[in-house]
Amino acid sequence: MNSAAQPPADKPLPRPVSPRGSSLAGKAYWAMVQRLVLTAAGIDVGYIALFFWLGSIPLALVNLGSIALYLCSYALIQRRKNAWGLTLIWLEVAAHTALGSLLLGWDSGFHYYLLLFVPAIVVANAGRYAAPFVVALLVYYLGLQAICARVGPLDPLAGNGLQIVNWIHICIAFALSAALAGHYRRTILIAEGRLLKQATLDGLTGLFNRSHFQTQARHALAACERAREPVALVLCDVDHFKQVNDTHGHAVGDQVLQAVAQIMSRNLRSGDLLARWGGEEFLAMMPRTSPAAALEAAERIRQAVEAFTLELSEGQPGVRVTLSFGVSSVRGPNDLQAATARADQALYASKNGGRNRVTLADNL
Repeated sequence: MNSAAQPPADKPLPRPVSPRGSSLAGKAYWAMVQRLVLTAAGIDVGYIALFFWLGSIPLALVNLGSIALYLCSYALIQRRKNAWGLTLIWLEVAAHTALGSLLLGWDSGFHYYLLLFVPAIVVANAGRYAAPFVVALLVYYLGLQAICARVGPLDPLAGNGLQIVNWIHICIAFALSAALAGHYRRTILIAEGRLLKQATLDGLTGLFNRSHFQTQARHALAACERAREPVALVLCDVDHFKQVNDTHGHAVGDQVLQAVAQIMSRNLRSGDLLARWGGEEFLAMMPRTSPAAALEAAERIRQAVEAFTLELSEGQPGVRVTLSFGVSSVRGPNDLQAATARADQALYASKNGGRNRVTLADNL
């Protein structure tokens, strides 16, 4: 469980509206809720001892009831009755806060836990759904404060007991606020990472997509231009790929593209840029590489793909493919598009020359 989701004392922070569907995020959420419930029940055991020691038998019994509610909630969620389980948790927190405040007084700090619901509500719900929950929480909070001010503590603690409980609640509220902020920050960073991945990588092969390749290529070309270093492009295409799809299906075709991407990645340097250029085409940019060195790299990849067999289910023959290549040199920072066109012409020359070969654009 994420440490940012640890509950304070006996107050976990469930969401007012549960995640929908059977997505991985939803499953992870309910697994987290179950851990929260068990953690809160365990903490309540310690609070029973604390309130017995402070002489508040009613609050000790309240914590005993809380443990029962948490265990019931856990059992409901285990049986996939998530809405009922979540409702029990919310009722426990609201009732526990009210009973604690009424018995010990508003200064005991039980109401801090209600304030911690606000970010949980807003994060878990869209604006139009969050507003009613926040307003209802505000009404409940103000109403509880008014009642406590009118009736006073029903079971006040002797000596410094009230101050001890208040300090404990302040420390827990501070710790949980920091933990929640950290949890939401990590959630945002994870979401940003996923969005960045979607924006820059090809979903099938994990290589750069076309637009991100062009962005990175411009930076690399500028650096090589300053250092007066050569740059080469290697463009390749899977031969007879339509036949693979027609014969074995698109799922096998996807596996072929993934295998080719992996072979190319293993046979290029870490500083080389590799992208799925479109369909069954792949484009690599090799900084600090002469045309002759690029030809050698392309030939190495060609041989590796030619020797590879994609194994299918038992009883079916494996799938073998070949690649045709076009290699060109980049003549300056503004020559990327033209160099790609020259590599494309060389690629078509390889296709017309019988496929499964490498052609250098400079030789055309």
